[in-house]
Amino acid sequence: MFELVRADIRRKLKGYGVRPEDQTFFRKWVTPFLEFGTIAVMMYRFGYWAYSVQIPVIRQILIAIYLFTDVFVMMLTGIKIQRESKIGPGLVVHNFSCIHVLVQSMGHSCTLNQGVSVGNVRGSGRPTVGNNVYFGAGCRVMGGVTIGDNVVVSANSLVLSDVPSGCTVMGVPARIISREAVSPYLKTPVGPTGKSASPDAKETRGEMATSTVR
Repeated sequence: MFELVRADIRRKLKGYGVRPEDQTFFRKWVTPFLEFGTIAVMMYRFGYWAYSVQIPVIRQILIAIYLFTDVFVMMLTGIKIQRESKIGPGLVVHNFSCIHVLVQSMGHSCTLNQGVSVGNVRGSGRPTVGNNVYFGAGCRVMGGVTIGDNVVVSANSLVLSDVPSGCTVMGVPARIISREAVSPYLKTPVGPTGKSASPDAKETRGEMATSTVR
């Protein structure tokens, strides 16, 4: 859990202090930790870890702490990242409110903005998201679709079908508008793209999963 949290924070810090007026200690090293998105990501990491603990009694205590704290965090931030989702390192949530994530798996270095929903549609399964994917504000990714690596989902788009790697999609329903994915957030992945990552123990030691997202 701690390696994943460190990777999330390292990537979040890269998005701060980029303007000349932001070159202050508070802006670069304190403000990122006060963002609601950071709090929600750390809450998700704790929940995923708590349910993986196998020691009796301690497991129940950790789960109870998570359940009560998660309700408070959800009320405060308006963000819910379902703890059963498998999400790799470098997850960044910017801003807050109306963000919901329930995926089969999500690779490393993904970025979400306000109003994003990535979730299941009853009977069609959950989305599978690759590495280094950027979700613009207000976009929706619904059902058992697969999104490749290095993808930009533009703001207010609705994704209902598979998206190949290395492209930008836009619209309702979303369609490919470019075979290039251009976003500053895609330039700082925490690991190599091309393979999915999940927060299992071996992956926290830097070994990525072997299944390629197509």
